[in-house]
Amino acid sequence: MARTYPSVPFERYCDDVVVHGRSQAQAEYIRDKIAARMLDCGLELHPDKTRIVYCKDDNRPGAHAHEQFTFLGYTFRPRQAFNHKSATFFVAFLPAVSRDAQVRIRRTIRSWRIHRRSDLTFPEIVAHINRHVAGWIAYYGRFYKTELYVALRGINTYLVRWARRKYKRLKRRPKRAWALLADMARRQPGMFTHWRFGVAPT
Repeated sequence: MARTYPSVPFERYCDDVVVHGRSQAQAEYIRDKIAARMLDCGLELHPDKTRIVYCKDDNRPGAHAHEQFTFLGYTFRPRQAFNHKSATFFVAFLPAVSRDAQVRIRRTIRSWRIHRRSDLTFPEIVAHINRHVAGWIAYYGRFYKTELYVALRGINTYLVRWARRKYKRLKRRPKRAWALLADMARRQPGMFTHWRFGVAPT
């Protein structure tokens, strides 16, 4: 690409590549040239994963069979955005944490089994959660962070279940446990990394 098509931007990570074509015709041409080059090397493009995607937004309102793609854990697709200068909403082609990444995050959170770790102190729980969540937020929280909220909200549920198991006075009082956690978030909003990020209990 750099040698033969220097004017065509692209990104590559291992065997995943995104090429930016100015038109469908150019995209098809480059795809075919890449396929031919790979055959020279004894390789081939993945028949299901290789596709031409239309980057639809307010400036490109047409339609195409494929209007989204996933790259490095981010799904790029048309999303609603807000123009602060004009105070209006518009459609932009933007990245956000992919659905598969959300599933992996929720699965990891579930694997911690926080609600059963009554042997841990609260500071130990805080340290364990923050150590993992900080990395997710640093990577996936850079763009359209509200999509990451979905994956992180479950942490608060597990914290409430942990408190009800840890403290007998809360065992049969789930609403009271939620209220205490919400009050803690208001008084110490920086305690958990996901609270600072905007996923605090209410």
